[in-house]
Amino acid sequence: MSPPADPHADGELLTAGAPPEVAKAAVVLLHGRGDSASNLLRLADEFYQRGVLLLAPEAEGRRWFPWSPAAPLDDQEPWRSSAVGAVERALDVAADAGIAADRCVLFGFSQGAALAGEVAVSRPRRYGGIAMLAGGLLGDIPGRAFTGSLDGTPAFLGVGDDDPNVSLDRVSASAAALESLDASVTHRVYDGLGHAINDDEVAVVDGLVAGLLD
Repeated sequence: MSPPADPHADGELLTAGAPPEVAKAAVVLLHGRGDSASNLLRLADEFYQRGVLLLAPEAEGRRWFPWSPAAPLDDQEPWRSSAVGAVERALDVAADAGIAADRCVLFGFSQGAALAGEVAVSRPRRYGGIAMLAGGLLGDIPGRAFTGSLDGTPAFLGVGDDDPNVSLDRVSASAAALESLDASVTHRVYDGLGHAINDDEVAVVDGLVAGLLD
């Protein structure tokens, strides 16, 4: 049986934080495989600041993509395009509240990190920030053609040196791809972190968010 043309079309979009009518910035929170938007919203309490709208789309079946990150890019369709569309709908909610993309942070963990990156490279423009934790872009990254500009968008990629789910090479190649699109990239590898998030990464994201409120 072939997959639906837009598998994430009916996914719920959870919101929290500042009401849209008073929000000055937004964070789009992208959960990992097997996780949920509601769980990630609880993590966002660690870097939530007043005036920030939190937007958390939910993946169909709690996964954004069906295959490993190394699978050919075409094999990830239509899930990849549908997932990018889900993020665009979240950004549209922010835009309707008067929050432009350059005041929106794309935050993702694991598969959510891959999705944050895929949005950035497929819709390059100035964003408020990109945070990719324990995840990298999809497919054969060196073999992909990246065009456009992220116009100095601050991007942070963090990964454990022992992460069983994403290779250090994939994260490094993702950082290079973002740099090729004019992002201002910070890439950190942490000893013994595994497939998790640590306090330093939370502090970096907190700084990205705070920078949008100055």
